[in-house]
Amino acid sequence: MIGVSKLDILLYRLPKLATIDLSYSGLSVVTRNDARDVTSDLYELRLASCNLAVFPYFLRGMKNLQIIDLSNNYISGHIPAWAGEIGGNNLIYLNLSKNSITSLPQFTTYQLQYLYLQSNLLQGSFPIWICNMKHLNYLDVSNNSISGVVPQCLGNMSSSLVSLNINANMIQGSFPTIICNMSGLLYLDMSDNNFHGVIPECFGNITSSLKLIDLGKNKFHGTIPTVYGNCELSVGLVMEGNMLEGEVPRSLAKCQSMKILDLGNNRLNGTFPRWLGYFLKLQVLILRSNNLNGTIETPSAMEFLFPSLRVFDISSNGFVGQLPEKYFESFNAIEDIDKEPKTKFASISGLPSYSINILGNNYYFKLLSFIDLSSNKFEGEIPNVIGNLRSLRVLNLSNNNLNGQIPHVLGNLVSIEVLDLSRNQLQGEIPQSLANLNFLSSLNLSQNHLMGHIPAGTQLQSFSEDSFLGNPGLCGPPLETNCEDLKSPPKVEAKGGERIYVESVMLGLGFGTLLGVGFGYGMLSTGRPKWLNAVVDVGVHTRRKKKKQGHIKRRS
Repeated sequence: MIGVSKLDILLYRLPKLATIDLSYSGLSVVTRNDARDVTSDLYELRLASCNLAVFPYFLRGMKNLQIIDLSNNYISGHIPAWAGEIGGNNLIYLNLSKNSITSLPQFTTYQLQYLYLQSNLLQGSFPIWICNMKHLNYLDVSNNSISGVVPQCLGNMSSSLVSLNINANMIQGSFPTIICNMSGLLYLDMSDNNFHGVIPECFGNITSSLKLIDLGKNKFHGTIPTVYGNCELSVGLVMEGNMLEGEVPRSLAKCQSMKILDLGNNRLNGTFPRWLGYFLKLQVLILRSNNLNGTIETPSAMEFLFPSLRVFDISSNGFVGQLPEKYFESFNAIEDIDKEPKTKFASISGLPSYSINILGNNYYFKLLSFIDLSSNKFEGEIPNVIGNLRSLRVLNLSNNNLNGQIPHVLGNLVSIEVLDLSRNQLQGEIPQSLANLNFLSSLNLSQNHLMGHIPAGTQLQSFSEDSFLGNPGLCGPPLETNCEDLKSPPKVEAKGGERIYVESVMLGLGFGTLLGVGFGYGMLSTGRPKWLNAVVDVGVHTRRKKKKQGHIKRRS
């Protein structure tokens, strides 16, 4: 339905109207600034995405309103002072999110239970008047420009507050210890602020009630506190992008119901926490960019490892030895291409949503699954079992010491979109099966010892030559090297006047690394509650002729 609705006139004519919901209807609602107060029985008004340019003046004086949703409009500037009295003491739900509001009046609706102010232009210190709302259950002021510290008076809502989201502001100070006393809190997102200092020991107690904790992208240092008692983190724990040190605490083994564990981009050390393999519900494991080291060994008693895992990122560490073949055998969630995960990342509020950035273009995945073991010191061959992961979208094994041939079974990765095997010691020919990967949009095989003809067909020839550079023995499009030239054997004079023919393609085996090609990605949280925004950045070589259609902005 498309058109313009003069809602104030409608309310004058229908004073007994109880509910209005025009959200996402295609209507543009206009109101007059000189409209007189309306006497109405209206208790529910939903005008999300109705192209509102100003705060509706006809709401002035309405005392029966319980639910107001004006989200995703064009309301800008200051909200009038009289708006703080809308609904009297009846208002329980107020959603002004996704506008351009710069300041708010002091609301006196103390029965409010749901307050959504995210994605506006709010500035200054945390609104103190919120502390008076002792019945508030859900508070979201994320993605604004709020500064200062978290006020101690938030402790007034210690028993009522269920979800607190202050993500993506400029709030500073140490970890607010009042949060440790919020017995009813289930979802906490403090990510992407300027918090600093050591995470207090009381943090180890709140894991017994919280389902999600996101402290990512701050300046916390020290060690991750010990988890005491039971752990109810059924959604996840995110601490990526801080300066945390020490080992991954063994006490986290109590949190076996979590779906997400993201400790990436810190200074953690020690070996791989193999006990995480017992987490049967874990879908996202990110330990990238730390100082972890050693081999990834699998206890013989562990038969089922990470059966639900879809994101496995341990890149940019110091792991050595063989690739963890046993783990790949257990990634059941990535094997079945038709299997929907029980948890869709983008649907859980408070969780990270993951995206991939390919040369400035963002791609968002409904069912993202990827494996990144790049920039370690793994050696040996690529195990054939990886070919069973038919729903895998991204595989990055670059910048290791892998050798042997590229397994032809990688052609079974029918969902793969990004494949990076660059900067290894791989040799032999490129398998013909890779030419059949119809969804492959980014490929990097550069800086290896590959040789022979690049498999013919439109698939591999559509990539830039940068995808194959640093392999002197390779020939054929898109490279300028002609395979006929490589096949012409040079003549070498031997003793006795005999002529010995040397296959010049073998010369490629003696060449070392010539050119560097960047490939990396940073995960996704999630939005997330709102997915905590772990964003994945992938710089790879894309097709010249075929471009993927990008999606939308990640965080909400």
